Amino acid sequence: MPILTLLIILAVPVLAALVWGFVRARSRDTFAELFRIRKMTARITSMAELVDGGNHIPVALTLDRSQIFYESSHLQARLDIARLDEVEYDSEQGTGKSLLRLRSHGRSIEFVLDSFAAAQWAALLPSHRFGEPGLVAAV
Repeated sequence: MPILTLLIILAVPVLAALVWGFVRARSRDTFAELFRIRKMTARITSMAELVDGGNHIPVALTLDRSQIFYESSHLQARLDIARLDEVEYDSEQGTGKSLLRLRSHGRSIEFVLDSFAAAQWAALLPSHRFGEPGLVAAV
């Protein structure tokens, strides 16, 4: 086997690892920037995963006085708190994760949070069912 072929075989995985590391580091910078932008008006900001079918998309989840923002480098979305019909929390046994489910006009949006963040969210955005008043706790 020629030495050039051996170098190429060794270089490809190294290059792939470097690209993967760069992309991960850059995505962390993106989330730090999103947190910084929302920090002035946020009651709470935390990392979450938006559940979209079988996909879990990492997002910055932010609660302010009247809206919930969920953002990533490819997604910018928000929900008006006044338009939420239901807010529900569910813990996933054994994983240390919790599920935040928001329903608005027949549409359900789910986020996976760590248990500590879910407890903070539940204190500020209590769960409620359709027909019950939904409130954001004053801070």
